[in-house]
Amino acid sequence: MTLSLSKQTKLKWHLESPSRLYPSLPRPIVSTSGEFKAMTQIVSHSHPWSQLSYSCRGVMHIETSAGVFVIPPEQALWLPAKTQHQHFCKNSVSNRSLYIDPAWSEELGNSVRTLTVDPLLKSLLLEVASWPELYQENEQTSRLTRVLIDRLAIAPSNELFMPTIKDNRLLPIIDELNHDPANKLTIEQWATKVGASSRTLNRLFNKHYGMGFSRWKQKLKILKSLEMLNTGTQLTNIAFELGYESTSAFITGFKKQLGCSPKKYLSRGN
Repeated sequence: MTLSLSKQTKLKWHLESPSRLYPSLPRPIVSTSGEFKAMTQIVSHSHPWSQLSYSCRGVMHIETSAGVFVIPPEQALWLPAKTQHQHFCKNSVSNRSLYIDPAWSEELGNSVRTLTVDPLLKSLLLEVASWPELYQENEQTSRLTRVLIDRLAIAPSNELFMPTIKDNRLLPIIDELNHDPANKLTIEQWATKVGASSRTLNRLFNKHYGMGFSRWKQKLKILKSLEMLNTGTQLTNIAFELGYESTSAFITGFKKQLGCSPKKYLSRGN
């Protein structure tokens, strides 16, 4: 998951522009709601305000210069001001975004990061997202906004991210496994195909991803499984399509990557 999402499928993307672009925000926080059909791409853009993008239903991929962030239900992505980004919805997605004046969110930092949304943060986020564009600025809305920012600042990050790389020795491997995650070639067999030793390839995976080939491949499979789970695909079919030997092997791999079973993960969105 290093190639742009636009290159990972032969299907045609429906291009859309961002729903709202302001010269400046009319309020410290402005909310937007998006109901996106399958194969929607919101074209690359940036803006002078920060953005929190939250998935209510479906899996959204958000691509920046750093890489691809996977945003399933109950997760959000923090995008600092001026971050160039584009959104991809392979399947239908219900999204809530908050545009936030950078002066109100300095404690959230200048790095893009994925956030786990707990029940309290979810309630705060959806409450603020329900406000009209020109809501009344008073002590109550200001206080609630500050509480939301405080909760975002302490929300734990997660590992639903694959960085972008440009190493020509790894790109053929990444390309093939993005299109066919069930591919069973070993690192030694890939070494023969790309003209580099297996030791070199593992060193490159560790350099760019912080993990060897085997762990990277397992992470790629789990990230791909999130979208399949959210479209109701049966576990046995997911395991088969991703190249696992059994359903139990997939469940074990899922637990290692995300800390819970697929069933428990799905229950979080209900």
